[in-house]
This record gives sequence, structure tokens and C-alpha cells, in this order.
Amino acid sequence: MLTTLISALRVQPFPGFAVNVYVTRYQTICLALFLALLPGCAVAQGGNFLDHLRIGFGAGANTSQVIDLAPFNIYEDLTGQTYTSSYTGLLMNIGNQYFVQAEWYNDHFIVAMKPGTYTHRFSKINEVVFSNETVEQETSSLLRYITFPAEVRYNVDLNRYRPYAGLTVAYSHLLPANDAFTRTFIRPKISAGAVIGTYIDLRYVILDLNAGYRSGLHNIASKADRFGTDDGTAFAQDDLILNDLQVSLSILFSLQKQRRFSNVECYY
Repeated sequence: MLTTLISALRVQPFPGFAVNVYVTRYQTICLALFLALLPGCAVAQGGNFLDHLRIGFGAGANTSQVIDLAPFNIYEDLTGQTYTSSYTGLLMNIGNQYFVQAEWYNDHFIVAMKPGTYTHRFSKINEVVFSNETVEQETSSLLRYITFPAEVRYNVDLNRYRPYAGLTVAYSHLLPANDAFTRTFIRPKISAGAVIGTYIDLRYVILDLNAGYRSGLHNIASKADRFGTDDGTAFAQDDLILNDLQVSLSILFSLQKQRRFSNVECYY
């Protein structure tokens, strides 16, 4: 039933936008597990509420993976076939993110919110073959989003280190830009995926080393504005899905000491 519901989902975050959601079996499983775990993690914890609250900030790097659903090129080759495009790979699409982080936790489950600015970079490459030369066109994209990720994590207590794994969903809103290429993308973006990492407990300060992969759930190109690349580029905007791999480090603060270490453990 959940698979049927998600597969048929059409999200309209803002009037005038209709986002078709493409959900694979992997994405359906992630969303189902996330929705199943969230209510249990939201139950009030014993003791003072503030004793289970951590807040802080973080930053990191990301790399984007572009999935070309359908190309829309203007040029045709000498045989009348439309040219296809390619996109730069993961190692060349380096972006960054800066965010604040708030967490509620119990012995094993953690709900984390990480709103902030997430910037993604990638380039589109076209090779146009003329009768006497081949011209390569590369168009760079910089998409800056305000993103609201939510993560549900399960952690294992190993004293100072607490490794975890979990699921994440995120809603993003594309910030305005002056270039025509950026205006060919719709504003909302919804993604889901998985995270792994570990906490490093320093009593009053906790480090959170986190890595995650989020898969886009819909086409981010604006069908109404796909031919708005009026800056001299020889193509229209393709239908795209934007995935990303992220690594980040957060510094978290708590209102109480997080651990009671053994007497044999010393601090210098």
C-alpha cells in the first residue's frame, strides 16, 4: 500500500509547481523505514527534556551525481540525429554545506535536524560536430539551496565512540540567481537516502563525523523554462535528477555531561 501511495505521489510545494516523484524500490524502503522509526524516536524521554537535547553547527563537502532522464538538445548532426550530452563526474562536482544542528536522543535512537545552505556544482558537456571541426561546449552550474534535512539514527554505545547508521529525508528550496541557466530549474527539491557516522564524546562537547548519500526523488528541470538558456549556449535544459554524497563534521553542545567514564581513563 505504501509503495502504491508513494509511486502515485505528486507534490505541489508551491502554487504553479507540479513535481513528479520518481521512486525506486530502494527509495521506497528508505522512506518506509524512516516513517516507521520517526514516531518511536519522538516519544518523550524520561527526565528533563533539556537533558536529551544537543545543539551545534557543522560544515562539510559534497559531490553531485547527475542522472540525465531525457536530453533536450538543439543541434542535430549531419545525419539528422540529435546530439546527446554528458555531465562531469563525482570527483569534479565538489560543493559545500554549512548548517546548524539540533538533536533529540535516547539510549539508542537519535532524531537530528540540520538546516542550512547546501551548494551543488556540476557541468554539462556538449560536443557539436560540424563538417570541418568539433566544438566542445561546457556549461557550469552552481545551485545553492536552503535545505532542511531530517535524520533518524540508531547508535551503538562504545563509551567515547558511538557509531551510528540511519535514514534521511530532505526538502530543499533553490535560492534565486541572476544567470539564465539557473532559472531553468524548479525551486523545490526532495531527496532521501542513508547516513553513517560516529559521535566522539568529549563530555561537554561532542563531535559528529557524518557521511551520507541522498538520492533525488524527482526531476529538477523546469519544463516551462527549459529553453530559457539565453546566454548563448546551444541546448535546452535536460530532465535531471540530482543525487549527492556528503561528508561533514559537526560540533555539538549539551547541557549535561554525556558520559561517566571509568576511573582509569584520564584527561590531559
